[in-house]
Amino acid sequence: MPLSTYSARCTAHRKIAHDVYEFTLATPKGFSFQAGQFVMFLVPLVDNPADVQGRAFSIASAPSEPELLFVAKIKEGGRAGRWIAEMLKAGDDVKFQGPLGNFTLAPAGKEQRLLFLATCSGIAPLRSQMLEALRQGDKRMMDMAFCVRTEEDLFWTKELAAIAQEYPNVHVHVSLSQPSSGWKGLTGHVQDIASRVITDLPERSIYVCGGPEMVKAVRIKAEQEWKIPKQRIHSEDYV
Repeated sequence: MPLSTYSARCTAHRKIAHDVYEFTLATPKGFSFQAGQFVMFLVPLVDNPADVQGRAFSIASAPSEPELLFVAKIKEGGRAGRWIAEMLKAGDDVKFQGPLGNFTLAPAGKEQRLLFLATCSGIAPLRSQMLEALRQGDKRMMDMAFCVRTEEDLFWTKELAAIAQEYPNVHVHVSLSQPSSGWKGLTGHVQDIASRVITDLPERSIYVCGGPEMVKAVRIKAEQEWKIPKQRIHSEDYV
């Protein structure tokens, strides 16, 4: 079955960290998705806009939010990165296909205590999953460990703190893997932070999104050290 193609107006576009952008799209008529899914943007080449290729981006907004939110870590010279940093602006119409993917949250009847692990833009589908569950009245214990390299890589920390303050079943743990000497918060990779701050790891179901090496490291640690069954470890890589 062919994918549906949608056209959407970019309503906002801004840089939120030294190499991270966020942008929002007006939700096109007829488009719906499940929290954790992604779309395939039809991305033009900056030097030749007629040359278009697909690039996958997870939806960071919850389905109940009025617009579609995306976050992107820019890779120097990359097609999608150049398009977002050099071409895309509020008011532009963009095309995408989808929704795609099965990285969705299991219902409360199957999984009782949740742990979200994210690095940089890997937080996108996890934000969608967590926020939608909370808005639907989900009372399960939820911990989010979010790691970036340095202070200048941080984003969305105020929003995450506000979510944790609003919902007593949510706890957020932000860490840096390469902090400056002035950093007063947590340090280390997400799997290290989880080992330090989560006391009931064997009871958790894990949702992890980040680079392939990070995801692999988490899966190994979860199975071998935390003794979490494979069926309760859910992951999505980004490249």
